[in-house]
Amino acid sequence: MNMSVNRAVAIAAAADETELRSSYERAVSHGAANTLCTSEEESAHGTLRLLTLAALRLPDLYLYGYLLEAGDEDPSVEPMPPIVASRLGEIAAGALRLAHHALETHARDLGYDPGVWVERALERTLAQLSGDLEHARRPLVDQARGCAIALTRAIAATAAEAMLVPGELADGLACLLALYLIATTLG
Repeated sequence: MNMSVNRAVAIAAAADETELRSSYERAVSHGAANTLCTSEEESAHGTLRLLTLAALRLPDLYLYGYLLEAGDEDPSVEPMPPIVASRLGEIAAGALRLAHHALETHARDLGYDPGVWVERALERTLAQLSGDLEHARRPLVDQARGCAIALTRAIAATAAEAMLVPGELADGLACLLALYLIATTLG
């Protein structure tokens, strides 16, 4: 890997709304390689199952993010092979796809428009990339942690506070999209 993580964050932060939306759609599509399921199969699952499947990918996101950042910090370490950034992107896409389908399923069950929450996720992604992440010491690890918090809160909200789910999902989708953008920039 020839590019630093911070440089990849800066490039990803320069994405405009059209590029961001396109990346979101690409991640949902590419995530099928990670989930090994069709949209129909994923849509047959309930919100909680989809969220749980997305959350199961979070330790791997953290691991690959940490490896990429650790390689950046120590010049004596050999550069990370491109497969590390590629795997980060694949896992982020898989988790994003599952979280997206969880949002669609939840919206269908409760009767709201999921598009509003996808828009919120896109706005938050851009804000995270151009704000917090550009100055973060560990942007990938911070994003993985943010995903874990948001998806865990969404899972918890399914039990008794259903209308908190879409907001938490939007936050999780934003973190996942930021990781996907950074990983694809690195790769």
